[in-house]
Amino acid sequence: MPRALGLLVFATLATACAGPPRDQPADAGPTDDAVTAGDASASDAAGPGFLVQYADPDHGPFRGSTLAVIRGQGFRETDEVWIGGRLVIGQRFIDSRRFEILTPPGEPGPATLEIRRAGGGVERAAAFTYDAIALDPPSGSVAGGTFVTLTGFGTDFAPGAVVRFDGVPLSGVVVENAQRLTGFAPPGVAGDADVEVTVPGVATYRAGRAYTYFTTGDPFAGGMSGGPLAGTLNVVVLDQNTKDGIPGAFVAVGDPATTTHRGTTDALGQITFSGADLVGPVTVVATAAEHEVASFHCFDAANLTIWLRSPVPPPETGPPPVGVSGATIRGHVVFGDGVGLGSPLWNLVPEPRTPTEKKRVYVTSAAGSLTGGPAPPLAFIDYEFDPERLAWPYTVAARPGALAVVAMAGLYDPARDPDGNNRDGFEPFAVGVARGVLVGPGEDKTGVDVVVNVPLDAALRVQLVDPPAFELGRGPTQRIFRGGADLGGEGLVHFGRHGLSQPTSDGLVPGETRFIGSDPDLTVRGIPALARSLADGSYAMSVGAYADGGAPPFSVRVVREVTSTNRPVVIDDFLAVPRALDPTPTAVASGRRVVVGGLPPADAVPTFRLHMLYDAVGNPVWRGITCGELTTVELPDLSAQGVSYPPSAQPTTWVSWSITTAGSYDTFSYRWLGSAYWRAYATDSWVVQFP
Repeated sequence: MPRALGLLVFATLATACAGPPRDQPADAGPTDDAVTAGDASASDAAGPGFLVQYADPDHGPFRGSTLAVIRGQGFRETDEVWIGGRLVIGQRFIDSRRFEILTPPGEPGPATLEIRRAGGGVERAAAFTYDAIALDPPSGSVAGGTFVTLTGFGTDFAPGAVVRFDGVPLSGVVVENAQRLTGFAPPGVAGDADVEVTVPGVATYRAGRAYTYFTTGDPFAGGMSGGPLAGTLNVVVLDQNTKDGIPGAFVAVGDPATTTHRGTTDALGQITFSGADLVGPVTVVATAAEHEVASFHCFDAANLTIWLRSPVPPPETGPPPVGVSGATIRGHVVFGDGVGLGSPLWNLVPEPRTPTEKKRVYVTSAAGSLTGGPAPPLAFIDYEFDPERLAWPYTVAARPGALAVVAMAGLYDPARDPDGNNRDGFEPFAVGVARGVLVGPGEDKTGVDVVVNVPLDAALRVQLVDPPAFELGRGPTQRIFRGGADLGGEGLVHFGRHGLSQPTSDGLVPGETRFIGSDPDLTVRGIPALARSLADGSYAMSVGAYADGGAPPFSVRVVREVTSTNRPVVIDDFLAVPRALDPTPTAVASGRRVVVGGLPPADAVPTFRLHMLYDAVGNPVWRGITCGELTTVELPDLSAQGVSYPPSAQPTTWVSWSITTAGSYDTFSYRWLGSAYWRAYATDSWVVQFP
C-alpha cells in the first residue's frame, strides 16, 4: 500500500485529504463549470462568417489549465482550439459562438489563439497572454492573511524580492529558490488584483488580475474568511461534489438543542446569524438530507463555507479532454561542454567494474512534486565507444505542462538484475537536466538536448529532533527520508534513481532512503550539487515514521528551501502519531465524542485536526474540523432534527488526521486538504463502535 496518503477515503480532495500516493503525481484541474449555453440565440448559431474574437479570461499562468471561454463566430463542434501553437488540454463546444477550454502550457508572453478545421481556420494574434508566475491559491479573503505560493517559469527570484498585490506588499516573504517563493496576502478590495514581483537589480515579473479577493468566502475552496467574528456570522453550505448551494440545510452555532442561532439555508444555501453574543471561538454544525453531518470547532472567523459530502457519485464537470493527453519529447543526450559539440566519452560515469557492467543512460521527465513521479523511461541508451559519435538520441513520454527533461547516467549490471527488468542493476553517477520545456497534449516536441554535466557526488546530512517513536505491533516501525532537487514550476528531480522504481525487496521508491533502526541521523549520499542546470534550484525533502509497508499510522515532516549541504539539516516539529483514546478499537465509546491522543516524544501542535466517520459500507457520516489544540471533540446532537448519528452499535471507521500548514486555522480553506500545503501531517484509522 503506498505510504504517502493511501487510505481509500482520501482518493480525491473532494473526498477528504487529497494526499497523493508516494508513486503517483497529483494533478488537479478546475472543477467549476463557469459557463452555460443560454445566452446565444438560434440566429446567432446561423450567423455569417467564421472568426475568433477573444478569450475570457485573456491571460493565465505558464503551466496551463486555465478555464476560459473562447468567443467568436461560426464555430463547429469538430473544430480544434489551439493557443500558442499547442492544442488545448480540454474543450467543450457550447454553440457557434463559444468554446469552453482548458489552456495548454505556454511560454510567458502573448500567444496566438487559433480555431482549426479541415480546409482552413482562423486566428487572432496576442489574444491570450501567458504569465511567468502562478499563484496557489489564486484567491482569498479581503481581510488578507492567506498563505500564498508563487511559482515562476524562467524567473530569478532571490532574497530581497518584493511582491505586491495591487501595490500592497506581501508579508513574510520567503524565497525558496529562483522559481518559488511564499508569503501572506495583504488585505485587499473585492475583485481581481494585479501581482508584481520585483527582484532589485534583476527583473520585475507581472501578472494582471492574477489574484482574486472575496468579501464573504472563497466560492471555489470554501472554509473561513473575513477576520474575527464580531456579531455577524455568514454561513454557506455547498454540496462538495457539485459546489451548488444546498437549500434547506440545517445550520446551528453552538449546541443545536439550546442555541438561538439555528435555522435552515435559503435557496442559495446561505444563512446569516447576528447577535452581540456571536464572538469567537465558536462551533458550527450543518447537515442536509442525503448528506453527512459536518462541524467546525473552535474557530474565530466572520464567514464560513461548509462542504457536505454525499454518497451520490459526483457529476463530470469542466470541458472534457481533447482525446490526446500525453506528449512526446525527443532530442539528444550529450556529454561534455554544453556549448560545444559534446564528447564521445562518458567521463562522469566510471569505467565498468565487472565484465558484465556497462555504461547506461535513462531519460525521463521531472516529477510533478515531491510525492509524485514521472512517467517511466521508454528505453535506455547503452554506451559503446565511437570517436565520431558526440550525441545519443532519446525519446521520452511526458505529461503536458511545464517541465524539465532528466537524463540519469550510470552503470548497469545484468548480473544484479535477476528479473531482467533493466532497473534493479542500475547505479547512477551523473545527471543532466534540460530546463524550460513546455509541451501540450499530443505534442511531439523535438530538439530538446540534455547535457549530462552534474556528478552525483554531493551528500546531505539530516538530523531529527524528537521524531515519532516506534511502537511494536501497530507501528510506526521505520523512518524513511525522501528528497530531490526542486526546480519550481518545472518539477522535481528525485535523489537516487529518478524515474526508476526501487528493487521490490527495498519497499522504497525513487528518492527514498531508510534510516538505520532508530538512529535519528542520516547521511544521504550520491545527490546532485545545486550547480549548472540545477544552480537555481533548492532541495526539498520529507522524513516520515511509517508502519511496515509504508501504511498508516504515520507521521511526516516536509522541509523545503534547503540550498546548502555544508551543515546538517535539522528537522523538528514532528506531529505525534494519532492514538484513539475514546472510543478505542476494543471498547464502545463513552458518549457522543471522539478523543485523540499522541505518542511522545513528538509533540508539535498542528494547525488543524480532521476527523471523519464512515458507516459499515463506507458512506460518510460525519466530518469534523477543529483547531490543533482540541483533542476532545463533542459530536453535536441533531436528534431533534431527526438526524441520528453516529451509527449505534455498528462497526464505524474513524479516520483522524493532524496537519500543519503555514496559515492560521481561522483562515482554513478546503485547499488545505491537499498535500501541497502541508508542512507536517500524521494519521491513523480505527474501526470503533458508539453506544
